[in-house]
Amino acid sequence: MKYFTAFLVLLLFAPALATSQSDVEATTAITLPVDSVTIYPDGLMAVKRMGSLDVTEGTHKFVVNVPEGADAGSLLLNVSNATVDGVVYDANPVYTLNVSSAGSQDFSLSYLMYNSAAWEPRYDLHLTDDRVLVKAEAKVSNRGEEDLKDVRLKLVAGLSPVVQPYLARAASRDVMMEAAPAPAVAYEYAVAEAQAPSTGELETLYIFELEGRKDLLMKKEIGLPLFQEDAPLTRVYTWDAYDQDEGPAEEEIRVNNTLTGPWPAGNALLYRDDEYVSTIKMPYTPAGTNASIVVGPSADMKVESKLSDYNKTENIKSIGSDAGNRTVKETVEDWSYSLKIKSNLDRLAALEVTDTIPREAVIISASPEPSESTATSLKWKLQLMPRQETAINYTYQVITTESLNSAY
Repeated sequence: MKYFTAFLVLLLFAPALATSQSDVEATTAITLPVDSVTIYPDGLMAVKRMGSLDVTEGTHKFVVNVPEGADAGSLLLNVSNATVDGVVYDANPVYTLNVSSAGSQDFSLSYLMYNSAAWEPRYDLHLTDDRVLVKAEAKVSNRGEEDLKDVRLKLVAGLSPVVQPYLARAASRDVMMEAAPAPAVAYEYAVAEAQAPSTGELETLYIFELEGRKDLLMKKEIGLPLFQEDAPLTRVYTWDAYDQDEGPAEEEIRVNNTLTGPWPAGNALLYRDDEYVSTIKMPYTPAGTNASIVVGPSADMKVESKLSDYNKTENIKSIGSDAGNRTVKETVEDWSYSLKIKSNLDRLAALEVTDTIPREAVIISASPEPSESTATSLKWKLQLMPRQETAINYTYQVITTESLNSAY
C-alpha cells in the first residue's frame, strides 16, 4: 500500500473558542499518488488516486490537492470508516469527514480531466495465403499537468454514451458550479467494461487493461503492446461492373477477429511475405466478426462489361377512362449485358460481382441467376476454378409511356 505525505495546517483560535476533541481541530492537506488512469480516444482521462493515513476518531477537515485541470463536478472521495459531511469547492476541495473508528484509513479520489491524454491503435498486418498476423500497438500521449509514474493503465475503445454529457460540458467547464452533482454513478459507468454490440452510431465500449504498471511522462508519446493474433482470413475479389466497366477487380481480405475484445479502428501497415504493400484503415471490428480490408486492384482477375444487345420498340395506344379516351406512346427498351470474367490464378477464387440497373427495370433473363437483388442492384457470388473463363449474361426491360394528348 502506498502512503502519501500529509501536511498539517494548525488552526489558531482563542482559548475561549476551544472545542471538544470531537470537533474539528485541524485541517490536513493531502496529495494522493496516482494509482490508475483510464484514457478515452477523444482526450478524456479518468484518474484514480489512492493512499492511506492514520486518522483519529471524530470530525476532520482535509484539503485534497488536485490538478488545476480536474473537473470539479466529477470529484469523488471515498474514505474507509468515514462519511463525507460536506465539501467546499475552492482552488482545491475541502472535505469535512466524520471518522467512525481510529486507525489507518484508505483514501480513494477519482475525477475526470478533459484533453489531458490520448491514445490510438497502430497495426502491422502480415499477410499469408490463408492467415493474417495482426500486431496491435497502443500509442499513448500524456497531455496532463504531471508525470504519471508506476500507474495502472486502461485504454477505452469506443465511446460510452455516459461520457457524452461530460464532453458536452467540457466547453463550459470554467463556469463555476453552484453545487456539485452526484458523480459517483456516472464515473463508475463511464469506465465500466461493456462487451455487448453497440447500437446506432456508437461503437462498443471496451476497456483494454495493460499488464504491469507504466510511466507516462508529460508531453511525451509512448508505444505499448496492445495485443497480437494469428487470425484466419477469407480472400475475396470484388468488381463493381457499373462503376468499373473494364475493371479492375479489387482484392479484399476478410479477417476474423477471434479475440474476446474488439479491434479498435486505426491505421495499419500491410505486408505480404514481409514486404510492405500499403497503408490502410483497419475498421472497428467487434469480437467474432470480420474486418473487410481492401488490399488493392488485382492483375489476376480480368473483367469487362459490355452492352451486348439493345432493342427499342414504340407503340401508340388508346386508353379509355371516365374523362374520355386518350392516346399514349408506349416505349419498350430491352438492354442486354455480358460481364466477362477471366481468372489468371492457379487456385480457386471467390468473386463477387455487382451491377446497377434502373429502378423501373424488370429482369427478363439472367444466367446465372443473381445471388442477391434489390430494386436498383444485382449481385453474383461466383466460385471460379483455376484459370477459368466465364461470363454473366442478363437482360432487363424498361417500359415508359408518354401522353400524346395536349390536354393531359
